[in-house]
Amino acid sequence: MPAEPFVVFDVDDTLYLERDYVASGFAAIEPLARSRFGVTGFAATAWDLFSAGARGDIFDRALVSMGVSCTPAEVASLVSAYRRHRPRIALLPDARAAVRGRPFALLTDGPVLSQANKIRALSVAQQASLVVLTGRYRGKFGKPHPRGFREIAERSGADRLAYVADNPAKDFAAPRALGWRTVRVRRRGGLHADVPHGDDVDVVVDDLSDLAGALR
Repeated sequence: MPAEPFVVFDVDDTLYLERDYVASGFAAIEPLARSRFGVTGFAATAWDLFSAGARGDIFDRALVSMGVSCTPAEVASLVSAYRRHRPRIALLPDARAAVRGRPFALLTDGPVLSQANKIRALSVAQQASLVVLTGRYRGKFGKPHPRGFREIAERSGADRLAYVADNPAKDFAAPRALGWRTVRVRRRGGLHADVPHGDDVDVVVDDLSDLAGALR
């Protein structure tokens, strides 16, 4: 039987539920909204909007619905605080078991500070052989661009690799083109769980409890 491929994990909705990060961020903004605008209930209002499918302008909409008139700069400062906050998140039990005792790398998109804070909160960086945050590249090199995958392939020196991730819209085209095995984690509660995937996904799992089987 061939050796298991070198595993590269996505972070959001792969090792933990991203909705937990969102809730953590809204909670961090609650005292700021209270002190700056004299309102309470920002976190609950923003969460209701998020749960209803709002994306991109949640802060603006939450504040307007609470009767707050604010400038774009004030909204931007809250977004910045959201991205800087120390998230209250943790590895899911199946993810904790999956990373234990094996060499692996992390490859994730998003604002560098946010993603670094997530990885720090998950206490997983010290276990990883490599951590690639595509936000550190100058230019548009986030997934599905292959740059991050190529960096890991070159730095790891591995002959066989696998990418374990959740979002079919961007996660699997590049590693498949490079000859990697692709494993989609379709977690209940994941933000992209209902998005259909194509033939660039080798295997679909509900969680990481049988990652070894998915890698075969």
